[in-house]
Amino acid sequence: MIKVSVYFFLMVSALTLCRAETPNILVVVADDLGVVDLSCYGSDYYKTPAIDSIAAQGLRFTRAYSAASVCSPTRASILTGRYPHRVHLTDALPWDRLFENPKKVPPCHLKELPVELPNIAQAMQAAGYRTALFGKWHLGNEEQFFTAGEHVAYGFDIAEDCSWKERARDKGVDELTAKTIRFLETNKQKPFLLFLMHHVPHVPIASPKEAQALYDDVPKGRYQKNQKYAGMISHLDQSIQQVLDKLIELGLYDNTILVFTSDNGGLSALTSNLPFRGGKGDLFEGGVRVPLLVRWPEHIEPGSVSDSAVISTDYFPTFLDLVEQGLMPSAHIDGKSMLPLWMGEAGVERRLYWHFPHRAEPSSALMDGDWKLIHHIAPNDYKLFNLASDPDEKNDLAVEYPEKMKRYKKMLEAHLQASGAQRMRSNPSWDPERARGWLRNFGVFYPVGGKIYQKVTEEYPEWFKFGIK
Repeated sequence: MIKVSVYFFLMVSALTLCRAETPNILVVVADDLGVVDLSCYGSDYYKTPAIDSIAAQGLRFTRAYSAASVCSPTRASILTGRYPHRVHLTDALPWDRLFENPKKVPPCHLKELPVELPNIAQAMQAAGYRTALFGKWHLGNEEQFFTAGEHVAYGFDIAEDCSWKERARDKGVDELTAKTIRFLETNKQKPFLLFLMHHVPHVPIASPKEAQALYDDVPKGRYQKNQKYAGMISHLDQSIQQVLDKLIELGLYDNTILVFTSDNGGLSALTSNLPFRGGKGDLFEGGVRVPLLVRWPEHIEPGSVSDSAVISTDYFPTFLDLVEQGLMPSAHIDGKSMLPLWMGEAGVERRLYWHFPHRAEPSSALMDGDWKLIHHIAPNDYKLFNLASDPDEKNDLAVEYPEKMKRYKKMLEAHLQASGAQRMRSNPSWDPERARGWLRNFGVFYPVGGKIYQKVTEEYPEWFKFGIK
């Protein structure tokens, strides 16, 4: 096991808790929950009263972004405060997903989050917090992380996932909720940082029949119509209500910051992200704009709304900032504290970047204030949108603003070079007369219970092998 850098611990070893009543932090991350999958974000079908209550009692962001359009890279960014392409963890783990005859070859991305990178769990633990993660890890070998104790090296005192049996029944919602409640009961005397990483509403669909039955008499929406998916959303909402009730019962309600968000946009095959374009796996707004709700009684104005752009790299500096620990810019390189926004201060324009050189829509993107540039890598096509006047990205303004296009293309390229982003390369074996073919997984799935859960026996294509280190 690689040791966490001595430099990192020197930075945090002198930190002490400064507030008389240090806040607890509970972060709930849903899996593939779209930006309009909640009633408080305009869903025309799903009912989410418990989650909506967080918005009513706290702050709702209208321009919150995930650092990637798929799960693992975003989760890495939440923990490290770094863009996924700076970490070189840019696709969902553990496989390499390759077409049979691609024009461009994706990079061989990391298959495990480097433990030597400073992360928010380590920092908060060093500052006196009890740290825990329940649910989806998806940042490396999960048997090692949960069972063999690797979570300790990442800064988590406790880490547990749900059983495979419960995941098949309801995606583990009930089991993970129960684990969370037990943690609250046994750790109420010490400040804690708790990540509740639900597996819903990611495929395959699984929810109790009684949750689906809640929609028997609910008219289908114009865009959202899937009753089984709706059942998963409502079961997730019921979990949130149980957690809220337990916080009240234990007297932790007023001193616990509750953050609710998603790791990327909704899967278009299951839900609708309209009016936003696209969904999971692409860099249009539907793929990277996510819900973000923050509740902190006596500090955040109830029912407040922020239109400022924030991104998942921002959690690391925010959590340090709110307990007055001092920021660590050499660690959370790409993050910016959200605390001033939580306190009602006006935001400043952000310049954000994305890089996803994988799958069917390999793309990079830049957002500068209201302007957004998307580069589709394989066809080398650029699109330019103004999100203030065109949030659903229908009108490509590339031809109308050639100077802005030129400037943004240079900025995007300069950032990718400066951040050390892995790039796609030309396929020397590409046959332009053949179709791209099927997308297949290459590699080995992590072991579960001492056995390989899924093994891919095919050899990597020769045109990809030379990129593997």
